[in-house]
Amino acid sequence: MELLPFQDYAKKETERVKNALPLKKAGALRFAFLADLHYKFIEEMQVSVSNIVHAVNELTKSEKIDFLCLGGDNVGNYPASPEEHIEMMAELASLLSCCDVPVICVQGNHDDNSIHGRIAPGSYVCHNGTKVPDDVQYDVLFAASEKCESFHGGGNKALYGYFDAKEANTRVVFLNSSGVPYRVENGIMIYNQQWDFGYTEEQLSWLCGTALQNAPENVIFIQHRPFDIIYTEEGETVYNADVLDKITQAFIRGARAQFISAHEDFGYCLFADFGGKRHRVPARIAGHCHSDRVRVDSLGLLSITTMLGGRSNSGLAFGDDGVKYAHEPFSAKETSFDIFTFDPEEYTLTATRYGAGKDRTFDIK
Repeated sequence: MELLPFQDYAKKETERVKNALPLKKAGALRFAFLADLHYKFIEEMQVSVSNIVHAVNELTKSEKIDFLCLGGDNVGNYPASPEEHIEMMAELASLLSCCDVPVICVQGNHDDNSIHGRIAPGSYVCHNGTKVPDDVQYDVLFAASEKCESFHGGGNKALYGYFDAKEANTRVVFLNSSGVPYRVENGIMIYNQQWDFGYTEEQLSWLCGTALQNAPENVIFIQHRPFDIIYTEEGETVYNADVLDKITQAFIRGARAQFISAHEDFGYCLFADFGGKRHRVPARIAGHCHSDRVRVDSLGLLSITTMLGGRSNSGLAFGDDGVKYAHEPFSAKETSFDIFTFDPEEYTLTATRYGAGKDRTFDIK
């Protein structure tokens, strides 16, 4: 699908954001983060995504944006067959291909379409047959990141990887918080990415042995589900979040550590040696909760979420300021996404909001 024209209201919003962005010093990192788009085959979303791409392209002309990250729940959330779900991904990928900066995706809990196999409304059990396999998601939407020399994928069509911003002495690690095994018994999915979250041994081993090895001083983590383990809704299960935190803690200290678990499906035997070199983690950034929140988590790190970039009826939630920022189709408030600016020298982090919502400055010192 071709990019639709840049609408006047979006041009004005882009100009406003351009003036609101902090000065990007040499050596700073700047990236756009768009979570919970829930893309669908409707005009208002085709227009919205086209405007987002135009805006990012225009903004990067004056203040380089290193990449655009789609933070999960990129497509779906309405009754669709697997074939329609794949077509939605393909249409979204076509629009995003017009972006002048690298586009990196992470997987959300709607992206595999398993929700549409649920046995009954509100059920946490799903029939097999609706799920779109990870390798198909990769081929259709995620593989575009391969074009970026600074992005290093996890291999074997893994839905995780990292981006090196060498001038900023920073690495951005993208995790798959929906990394659950595909198991079916009697036609029923034992785990599904709609309600079960987790990290496989393969992903955790990659994190210990590749993504966090020879890392620069600063590492920012991005995934779909909030990193703060306290954020767990009824019915959601998160596997191996505890060991992810332990790996992160060892990485910050530059320690050596071994982690072992005998869980039937989420077991692991991991060894990490971070060479005595201490690191900093300015923030861990996510979506999923459809609202602007920030918490200091159990590791003493900032856990930041951003509100949904899709339609209001995808589910708005109150942010820390107690406000729900409704989205209005065909207006400057048709979407919400953040442009994060990290200055490693001053050690500051800001999020400049495009669309509905507010700018935010985070205390990371």
